[in-house]
Amino acid sequence: MLSFDWLFNPLLVFFESDKRLYFGYLFSAFFIGMVLLTYKEKSIKKAFHAFFNKKLFTHDSFNVDMSLFVFNIFLKLLIFTFVTLSASKVSLSLVRLLYNSFPDFKAVTWDYYQLMAVYTVVSFIALDFSRFFQHYLFHKIPFLWRFHKVHHSAEVMTPLTLFRTHPFESVVGAFRRTLVLGVVTGSFVFFAEAKLGVWAILGVNGLDFIFNIFGSNLRHSHIWLSFGPLNYIFVSPAQHQIHHSRDKKYYDTNLGIVFSFWDQLFGTFYHPKKREFISFGVRGEHYKSFGDAVLAPFRR
Repeated sequence: MLSFDWLFNPLLVFFESDKRLYFGYLFSAFFIGMVLLTYKEKSIKKAFHAFFNKKLFTHDSFNVDMSLFVFNIFLKLLIFTFVTLSASKVSLSLVRLLYNSFPDFKAVTWDYYQLMAVYTVVSFIALDFSRFFQHYLFHKIPFLWRFHKVHHSAEVMTPLTLFRTHPFESVVGAFRRTLVLGVVTGSFVFFAEAKLGVWAILGVNGLDFIFNIFGSNLRHSHIWLSFGPLNYIFVSPAQHQIHHSRDKKYYDTNLGIVFSFWDQLFGTFYHPKKREFISFGVRGEHYKSFGDAVLAPFRR
């Protein structure tokens, strides 16, 4: 019998807690956004209309977001099946290499819960830095920027803009994640000779859950949320919106995902002292369709 289950794959991202678009994370962003807008507008009704501004959902940019969202969901389903298997292979290969190189090494004797806590933090930080560094390269290397600017060409932003990435960048990101997870996991297995787990909430790294539940989806939105002094530690939605600005003074700023000290180390940090007017997009780049966005990097 012919199965059409694959047609529903894009909907899975709303029900899997390891995805940014999980309904719990979307609801928390909605709640935080409504609180902020109600305070500003002095009316829940006006806040609701401001949150779901119809101009966002009728814009060409949103249509491109939708098409890339669907395409990348199917692409990532294929990629991450491969990534999970490959990360294990990278890990096992590294463990064998380390054992052969250091046959007399004595593993550390940590309590299981100590090991789990350290692995949770180290893997989270390592993945965050790898995302920052990939992002940094895609901004600084002209060839890579041709692909990354598809994401930056969004002229209006919604949580779906997260998936507005060129397929080439999605593939690079998958391989990066494979390598980092494989190396971190293999290193821990060798040094501690133990099975590994993470502190998890709803089946995902607890630190990822905390990051996502505190309004991470507002970074791709028109709702301004700054963390104030904490912007020097964590990347706030306001900082990421600045990152998406078409204004030259904001170019190549706030490239971090979770932690902002990577930006401070690499000289790309920008701290907004107050709300700033931001116009999204890339000058000279306006895509009206999926094909337009995918083919754009190959045009002169």
